[in-house]
Amino acid sequence: MRHVRLKPKEDRRLVRGHLWVYRNEIAALPSLEDGQVVDVVSDRGRFVGRGFFQGKGGIAVRILSRHQEDIDASFLARRIDDAHAFRSRLFPGETAYRWVFGESDGLPGLVADRYGSVVAAETSCGFYALWGEALASAFLVHEGVEGVRLTVGGALHTFGVAPDAVDFSMDGLHVEVDLRTGQKTGLFLDQRLNYLAMRPYAAGARVLDGHCYLGLWGCHAAKAGAQTVLGVDTSAQAVDQARRIAQRNAVEQICSFEQADIAEVLERGELFDLIVLDPPALARSRDQSKKALGVYQALNRAAIEAVVPGGCLITSSCSHFVEAPAFLEALKRAAAAAQRHVWVLDVRGAAPDHPVLMAMPETAYLTCAILRVL
Repeated sequence: MRHVRLKPKEDRRLVRGHLWVYRNEIAALPSLEDGQVVDVVSDRGRFVGRGFFQGKGGIAVRILSRHQEDIDASFLARRIDDAHAFRSRLFPGETAYRWVFGESDGLPGLVADRYGSVVAAETSCGFYALWGEALASAFLVHEGVEGVRLTVGGALHTFGVAPDAVDFSMDGLHVEVDLRTGQKTGLFLDQRLNYLAMRPYAAGARVLDGHCYLGLWGCHAAKAGAQTVLGVDTSAQAVDQARRIAQRNAVEQICSFEQADIAEVLERGELFDLIVLDPPALARSRDQSKKALGVYQALNRAAIEAVVPGGCLITSSCSHFVEAPAFLEALKRAAAAAQRHVWVLDVRGAAPDHPVLMAMPETAYLTCAILRVL
């Protein structure tokens, strides 16, 4: 087993549970193949962890285990089985969930979502390309899983029956997803419990679903008794899919969808009882966070101004580099600029199939605030 030796004191963060070894923390980097399994040792030679080497990027090694155990097909299967057992407890009877959430599930750099009979997995790490067949086999042994789509650095590998589109049920909705063109692995699963938390505020409401993507916020609002729902997204393809999903769930008479910029829709002056803002990540790096906060503040000010007194705004940030306190401060400033009083009813994160590893704050990224506007 090859060793990667750290510089003095660079093992402290890793001993506390972090799983990334940065390239500048290594004393001397040996010649290694991308994806090769290595042991990480302190400057004094003490074993820190076993992981895999990455040939590119700031992260040189991702830790897989704190023990000197074999990293093989059985190891991967155990991790996948453990992750599946937890999701089965979270969502009994459901066949859609985040099956593997990277570092939190002990498979750093890998995400895998189940959509009915298909598992869609994504990674940029060469290690998982080397173990692609073993990964697929570990998923396929589970009941109801017929196919695996593994995307490594943009290259798709398929195993079993892995169609380009899937149709499944999730939390009472019928959902259709195009796995070739969808966001993330095809769908956003992190807000699923927040959809349900929104339902009490949707009954009888005129709802605006900003950045609607496939319209799941809006469909849940309609199922909860919304009077009308307008879903807005800049993607024509997303809007078309949202219309089909609304029809599939028999809420097409309540839900309408429009290809537009949500900021422009908010400028029209129409008022709503409930507005949902769920934009894509606005800060891809730490140096973009200040600009992102400015965009969040402006967008939420416009939304607050468009909510009738006593109505609600549900607004989210999925930018990891915009932490929850900073996002809430932007919302406070937006409310002040709009000259409206706002109650904070709830502040939520991602669904628990996206667990946050306490030693790695990088695994927390979603903030969803439920506000009442007075």
